[in-house]
Amino acid sequence: MRGFTLIELMIVISIIGIIASIAVPRFRIFQAKARQAEAKTNLAHIYTLQQGYFGDNDTFAPMAAIGQSDCGNQENELGFQLDNCDKARYTYSIPTASDVAFQAQAQSGAGAQNRVLRNCAAETWQIDQDKRLTVTSDVTKTC
Repeated sequence: MRGFTLIELMIVISIIGIIASIAVPRFRIFQAKARQAEAKTNLAHIYTLQQGYFGDNDTFAPMAAIGQSDCGNQENELGFQLDNCDKARYTYSIPTASDVAFQAQAQSGAGAQNRVLRNCAAETWQIDQDKRLTVTSDVTKTC
């Protein structure tokens, strides 16, 4: 009866360890990109709500911060709401809105509270009336 030698088993285990050490950081980046999709999707929804609001009122609406553990007052003129604020990874707001422009933003937490990529800098995604989507610091590239 033949079996594997101890050296063969140790070589296989070390190869698995090397592959795992390469795969884990890539998996974190993949997770962060999936989490960023939340911000992009919700900002696109806010953009659509703003266009509808503008069509009815000839102005854009401001919105107080909603998200993460602080839902704040979810009643707003746009009708934007989050189903479960405890699971939100971003806080959404529209700090500036006028008759001709608006800028909505989704801001992640910083440091240990960051739910996008732990212990990385905060990032802020923004969308405006022309549907330009920008980010201040993309954690998938800077962390």
